Amino acid sequence: MTEVARALHQLGMTECPVCGSARSLAMSPFPVLLADAGFPGTEDSPCNGDLTFAVRVECATCGHLLLFNAQKYRTGDEKILVRELAGEQERRLGE
Repeated sequence: MTEVARALHQLGMTECPVCGSARSLAMSPFPVLLADAGFPGTEDSPCNGDLTFAVRVECATCGHLLLFNAQKYRTGDEKILVRELAGEQERRLGE
């Protein structure tokens, strides 16, 4: 997420585009999942549509919410979501 924040800053996202506040933009540490499909149980259910992983940025002053496509900030082989490792698994990887 630090890399995404840095990239957005380099692209000019230094202040809220609505209220102009420079210190109130906060990026969520969790992705937003957007299903571009119909309601579950219909022909256009999420299984038949696209799933977009987005980065959420919100202004704490005015509430303006921005979403950015997370795929733009990773390589083709890098996973967007990675299951958290248990403490023992993490220790083994560090050895």
